[in-house]
Amino acid sequence: MAVYKDKNKSTWYVSKRYTDWDGSKKRLFKRGFQTKREALEYELSFVSRISDNQKMLFKDFIPIYYEDLEKRVRKNTMITKKNIIEIKIRPYFDELRLCDITPKEVMRWQNQMLDGKKKNGKSYAGDTLIKMHAQLSAILNHACKYYGLRTNAAAQTGCFKVKTKKEQQFWTLDEYRKFVDAVSDKTLSYICFEVLFWCGLRLGELRALTKKDIDLVNQTIQIDKSLQIIEGETVITDPKTETSIRTIDLPDFLCDELKNYMDHLYKVNEDDLLFPVSKSYLHHEMLRGCKLSGVKVIRIHDLRHSHITMLIENGYSAKDVGSRAGHSAERITFKYAHAYAEKGKEMANTLSDLERGEK
Repeated sequence: MAVYKDKNKSTWYVSKRYTDWDGSKKRLFKRGFQTKREALEYELSFVSRISDNQKMLFKDFIPIYYEDLEKRVRKNTMITKKNIIEIKIRPYFDELRLCDITPKEVMRWQNQMLDGKKKNGKSYAGDTLIKMHAQLSAILNHACKYYGLRTNAAAQTGCFKVKTKKEQQFWTLDEYRKFVDAVSDKTLSYICFEVLFWCGLRLGELRALTKKDIDLVNQTIQIDKSLQIIEGETVITDPKTETSIRTIDLPDFLCDELKNYMDHLYKVNEDDLLFPVSKSYLHHEMLRGCKLSGVKVIRIHDLRHSHITMLIENGYSAKDVGSRAGHSAERITFKYAHAYAEKGKEMANTLSDLERGEK
């Protein structure tokens, strides 16, 4: 028994030495219990938890991890997490105790993933490998933060040393104009691409827009939700991040185009979706427009990259661009380093001109 009475305060306290998961010696000290029974119950509860945790297998911790996270992350984010964990992580770590997951074990798993192949016979892309490691590290970090695991072996090992994707693809304004002219024969396609390009929206944000979200008088669009397809069902969710909730000012010409589009819709209520399109439909239209116009093929999401890059190239700060796009200024600077590199060259040229007295 490790329960004692504090004679100075007439209360009880617990003082106990114990062995942690990894064999290290630690001391538990907790005071302020009004009765001896309360102190004993706390001690027994703590001992039971420590004992269970020392023996806990990775496969037994995963359901706990899922339960802790399910109310904290978006449903589609949880599905993505589970897919990676169930297919890429659990087959290797399931039979290991959490305390037995060492940097060496993580390195062996990394090597296995580096040698692994997808169903099409190709190796995993660098970005995919990085996501795998991030998920493993998130699990172990959760165990450290909330369940007493002393170290995160994945963080100690470090991420895969692999090449990631090349710089983001985007269109110049000239390329976009050629493309959008090619799809202007279909009104729905045209207006969707106009909003995506000139507002920099994510696809889910576009598809979730309702009539009440568009203020034609003040020329703004309110972004406060996203439409996702989750396990075959259409679901309206919260935006990707808190910074994603924003109000976007519309350029005059786009406001006119939206008014014309909405005036031709039949009996649209305030809460009705304005752009009833699927991702596959817009993907098909992207390919059709690229083929007709001759511009390079990019993804739907790259229209957002094009918008952000265009704003940066026109001199807007990372803070202002981030506010419009629903990103932090730090995230904008990191993701769009290519655009800021060009601005750096412009600044150097300006300094040269100043030195020569040309400005």
